[in-house]
Amino acid sequence: MTQLNSSDSQEALPCLMIPTQGKNIILPNVTVAEVVSFEDPEVVDNAPKWFLGFIQWRGTQVPLISFELANSQIHGQNSGSARIAVLNGTTGNPRMPFFAMVIQGIPRMVRVSESDLQQEDTAVSQAESMVVKTVLGRAFVPNLEFLEGLLAKVI
Repeated sequence: MTQLNSSDSQEALPCLMIPTQGKNIILPNVTVAEVVSFEDPEVVDNAPKWFLGFIQWRGTQVPLISFELANSQIHGQNSGSARIAVLNGTTGNPRMPFFAMVIQGIPRMVRVSESDLQQEDTAVSQAESMVVKTVLGRAFVPNLEFLEGLLAKVI
């Protein structure tokens, strides 16, 4: 991964710019436990379309989502560079210390400070908190609490 320094400030936060279908999302590094090769999940019958099933990661069964479908968008065919980002749970749900989402390439590291981020007035869906401009371009901040809440209803 290429590290891009947008600020020399000690207050800059290490983040990952993560490609999904049609847009990039941005998350702090500490949110992402690991990025792994794509594997077909163990499908769950009668699950919502955005819930793709479970993967095995480090001996743990982890729920896998499509960010696009959870965001009321179309999830097309995965690219040849599709991967899975395993994320640390943020809500403290002991049944779900991790969850994962399909991504479409290798995340890029970027250090951002508050002054580097400019919030756009673009409307966002429930699965997004905001849209920001970064040195790497436009990025969407996912609403992780919303995503984990969706998963908590089905697992």
